[in-house]
Amino acid sequence: MKILFCGKEFSDAPRILKSLLPDEDISVCEKEEAGRRGIAVDVLIPLMHRLEPELIESTSARLIQQWGVGLEGVDIAAASRCGIMVCNVPGDVTSNADSTAEHALFLMLAVARCVRECFSAFHQGLWGQPLGQALAGNTALIVGLGRVGRALAKKLAALGMKVLAVRRTANSEVEASLGLIGAGDMSQFHNMVGSADFVISTIALADETRGIVDRNVFRLMKPSAYLINVSRGAVVKESDLVEVLRAGEIAGAGLDVYEQEPLAPGSPLLALPNVVATPHVGGVTKQNYTQIAKIVSENIMRIKARQFPEYCVNEAALKVRRH
Repeated sequence: MKILFCGKEFSDAPRILKSLLPDEDISVCEKEEAGRRGIAVDVLIPLMHRLEPELIESTSARLIQQWGVGLEGVDIAAASRCGIMVCNVPGDVTSNADSTAEHALFLMLAVARCVRECFSAFHQGLWGQPLGQALAGNTALIVGLGRVGRALAKKLAALGMKVLAVRRTANSEVEASLGLIGAGDMSQFHNMVGSADFVISTIALADETRGIVDRNVFRLMKPSAYLINVSRGAVVKESDLVEVLRAGEIAGAGLDVYEQEPLAPGSPLLALPNVVATPHVGGVTKQNYTQIAKIVSENIMRIKARQFPEYCVNEAALKVRRH
């Protein structure tokens, strides 16, 4: 089986998969080479690369297998028309949700306890500084209450935070089970954001969520509030975020995802003192990658054995096409 990873980011993924499939032909290419290299393969793993329609239409691949959850870079309808199975690895069958929620918590602690200033304090001969703040007693607004959002809500409540949430579809049963002090659908986002000390995006990227955190939202946030984003970069309008951070209109941001990835080394987000940035590592844990690799390898072996893979998101469309 010829398996191609499209992009050289997340370099541990092909290494771990190779350990499970030592006899398969696993290769990695630069994103720019995917259109050429991806034609004569059996399996495409897009990572963060958006698969070009031309590649989907010309590839011999029988499977497009995401390394994780997000499939926004795959034209599923086009793949279905070409008879290509598209699979992901849902967050509830691995530790992805907990890993990402933990990383959101790490970013919250990093900005609240002024971790960048802590590092520089040693070089300045300062001690007992800077003055940070505890999370307990503060209010968090989680935007999106899927697997990551629910995992995060439990962790924040356990730390003594007051937890609010907005989601695309309200579910009073889920909200009650998490002990939220308030919840609503996205129409209530602007009404709720002003009461939060931390606004945390865990929402999936879709047409209706693209750019929802913009200048209008920042104007409603407290000047002492922080934005945390562990979902997708395009949920936040980055140019607006840079402006409000420079002006001190919000206290800071903890970011793991960006509109363009990889983030350019010259990005102003990396230079701003009130930003803690990490390179999209929310789900990059040994536990999560081991679990993802197991499912991906099993799906590849199913394809090899002419069996249907698990977690195929276009199964219904393919069955209609075959009939």
